[in-house]
Amino acid sequence: MKSEAGGPVAFLLLLGLVASTPPCAYAASSMSDERIISCFLIGATHPSLCPFTGYFGEDPLFRYSVEPIEADLNDPDARKLDRAYYPRTREILLQSYDMIFFNDARIGHFTAKQFHDLDYAFREGGMASYWAFGPGYGQAIAGSILSDDLPISDYQGWYHQPWHVVFYRDRDPVFLPFIDLGMERVQGAAYAWMRPRPGTVTWADMQPLDMPWLVSWRPGGTHAGLTWVCADECDAYWWTLVSSARGSNPYAIDLATNLVLHSLGRPLISDIPIRREARYRISTFKAQKLTVLSVLEWADMFGANILPLYRQLTDLESYANTALDSYLDQSYDDSIRVMETADSRIAGISANAMDLKDRALFWVYISEWLAVTASGLISGLVVWSLMIHRRLYRPVESTRLAME
Repeated sequence: MKSEAGGPVAFLLLLGLVASTPPCAYAASSMSDERIISCFLIGATHPSLCPFTGYFGEDPLFRYSVEPIEADLNDPDARKLDRAYYPRTREILLQSYDMIFFNDARIGHFTAKQFHDLDYAFREGGMASYWAFGPGYGQAIAGSILSDDLPISDYQGWYHQPWHVVFYRDRDPVFLPFIDLGMERVQGAAYAWMRPRPGTVTWADMQPLDMPWLVSWRPGGTHAGLTWVCADECDAYWWTLVSSARGSNPYAIDLATNLVLHSLGRPLISDIPIRREARYRISTFKAQKLTVLSVLEWADMFGANILPLYRQLTDLESYANTALDSYLDQSYDDSIRVMETADSRIAGISANAMDLKDRALFWVYISEWLAVTASGLISGLVVWSLMIHRRLYRPVESTRLAME
């Protein structure tokens, strides 16, 4: 077994490093970190339809699971998805997730037990939830036990007309920091009309439509979680789900984060622009690390010794995890300082990995050049010998017919 010259050991170690990076958290140890918020997304969960899928994948504060229920899915197929994705028991549901997001979720196929488990979670288990409906509001909620858990008594959509959000200034400062960041100037298109119940909190309206945009309340119960309903149906323009709207609402991910933090009773974001910078640096480092891993894997396939660079990358990853700890503790300045050092170090590792790959491929190119050159020389020699020099040919005497 090799210890220094790459090969099977190096490849297995490389796979271990790749596997140690979970898709929604930054390091393997964070999977059990209580600071990480676990969310469950149900319904239209594709990133082109649901903004939270992309947000939770980008922000190391979150990890998430999805149950993708298509709008035109029949009940038997939807129940198959339930068996694959939905928690099997109430206890697993409560222990696995902090908040559930329903985006145009056609859950009319749910069993009575599933509906009662969700009702218990919202009223007695402290589970927070966020609801965004589409045209299928009646198929999703109306008539079920969950309709009484929502802060609205009626919902009608799907309409299209320009609008923008106006936040109420006399509410808790969950969304007020986004006023100065220009979020009230972001234009939306799709919307629905909803009737808030008495006792709900309206956080923002859609103007000039003069309709509520976001409402919340806590349903009755001994330990009720905060339940939200948004009337924009995850509008593709306001939530920047379409390419033409990219960059028009850059702080939507932070608004969603503050909504979740407030729902769980955690401290709100202390400094939104600095947090955005820290998150960008962490995401950039993660992308650079995956690039280096792919280059090392490529070099290892050609017999290069990747173990020294692998050890450097492992040490650097341990160092970069301190930036994640600072990020989760909202010490964003400390997180940025760590990532500045990590960025310079991984740039050096990346350059060394590219050089290692080039040196490994150099001998591949030399071997191929020698093989091609030798084949050409041999072919030329054979052609010259047979067709030009005719060394193997013997002259043939001319003959004529004999006269009898």
